[in-house]
Amino acid sequence: HVHNLLNRIRKVKKKLEHDLSRPPTNEEMSSELDMPLSKYNKMMKLTRRAISLETPKFKQPLKVGTNEIRLGDTVSTNNASPEESETDERTGVAKNLFHEDLRGMLQTLEEDEKRVISARYGLEDGFARSVTTVASQMNMSRSWVRSTECKGLRKLRRPWYEKRLKEHQNSIQG
Repeated sequence: HVHNLLNRIRKVKKKLEHDLSRPPTNEEMSSELDMPLSKYNKMMKLTRRAISLETPKFKQPLKVGTNEIRLGDTVSTNNASPEESETDERTGVAKNLFHEDLRGMLQTLEEDEKRVISARYGLEDGFARSVTTVASQMNMSRSWVRSTECKGLRKLRRPWYEKRLKEHQNSIQG
């Protein structure tokens, strides 16, 4: 029942956007659906998508090497015990050091390798992408993306990089 209603809402919204050349208002949607506005608003409120705390706070384009603020960084943790706060701070410091080292490692890669690996593993925006998605975003073939990714990962698997990453992993896990 709910899925049918949501599909109907999506179809009506798409139709109204096409007809009006703009997003429809809630009132227009509810009248087109023959549904009370309160019921429509309640449906929209209940079907909101969850937002990851790893989502960047600002919508500016992200660059490798910048310290961006994520939504989770702005959440208050006042009710945490002193021990939890201290552990959180240590983990946060360890993660920041890890990200700095990771950025340094990425600087050793060719520009294409850096872009492909950053996009594939979501290093810039937190959203990992498939080979097909990265290929279409870069206007390249999937095989080019795969081979570029392999070259970059091979460089990152050097023993001294692996050792540093293991150290970070151990410090984050405690």
